Amino acid sequence: MGEFIRIDLGREASPGIFEYTVPSLLLCGRSRQPLLDACRQIKSMGGDPEESAGLFRQGRDTPDLFCTVGKGADTTVSEPDRGTISFQKYRPFKMASAAWLAMFGL
Repeated sequence: MGEFIRIDLGREASPGIFEYTVPSLLLCGRSRQPLLDACRQIKSMGGDPEESAGLFRQGRDTPDLFCTVGKGADTTVSEPDRGTISFQKYRPFKMASAAWLAMFGL
């Protein structure tokens, strides 16, 4: 395996949400999808979309999951019926849409 931007998986902060850090870039966050969300952070900072990123558990030298920054940033995990998991194209959450839905009680 080649070189990776190392994303360290941290503790489970709440059910299904994990802390993560990207030590080389001084990034951190909490996510249900730490590898993919870290890739979005890296890409938004101008990171190379062709560079590989890997999710590492504590004490491990080999990533559990890996992808390019670009592929990870453009992907999300979808579980619409709480049973069938699939990868989908990532679409940013639009705050205006959420406010509109809330206004109509949807």
